[in-house]
Amino acid sequence: MKVVNIFRFLLAALIAGLSSFACAQAPSAMVLSVEGDVSVKVQGKPTKLEAFTRLLEGDRVELGKTAKLNMIYTRSSRQETWTGPGAILAGNAESTAVNAKPQLEAKQLPAKVAQMMAHTPASDSTGKAGIVRLRAVTQPDELSSLEKSYQELRATADANDRNPEVYFLAGLYKLGEYERVTQQISVFEQQYPGDAAIKVLAKLYTRSINNVRQSSR
Repeated sequence: MKVVNIFRFLLAALIAGLSSFACAQAPSAMVLSVEGDVSVKVQGKPTKLEAFTRLLEGDRVELGKTAKLNMIYTRSSRQETWTGPGAILAGNAESTAVNAKPQLEAKQLPAKVAQMMAHTPASDSTGKAGIVRLRAVTQPDELSSLEKSYQELRATADANDRNPEVYFLAGLYKLGEYERVTQQISVFEQQYPGDAAIKVLAKLYTRSINNVRQSSR
């Protein structure tokens, strides 16, 4: 009888552990931009998808007619642009079309670029990208290398491609260069007036930097 009880206890503990693991599932993809009617189901209810929201493996995203979704899988460095109508399922390293065959354009980013972009603060509670320790001093070579990489990315990217700006701000943020982040956002707002991605980034970084400063008091 005792053996049966022990077995039941171990089985319950295993199930609880697996449930905790599922709840703590790390995001697999980050939304870069959204155009038109794009939604993801949260607790069974359609929720409008916003730029820099994190997606979990298994999330189902619905795209309306002519809607566009630009996203990146930071583990696989794969960037995808989907055009509706249709639906996709987020995977671990890439998405899968599941309804109406939405159109896909995909490209591979350098791993260091994708990994740095992942430090962008999340626009929801699914990611922890906004949690960064304050750093007392940034090494000059780190900042110089980041600036050089940004200039190289900007020189080869399309005019409407904001990947270089996402990369640069995320790098500054990771280094703890919060004043520089704020200054650079102002520069980008002047360079790209009305740009939707820059507007969202300004809001996310302002909120995240304020949270970091408050938590350090």
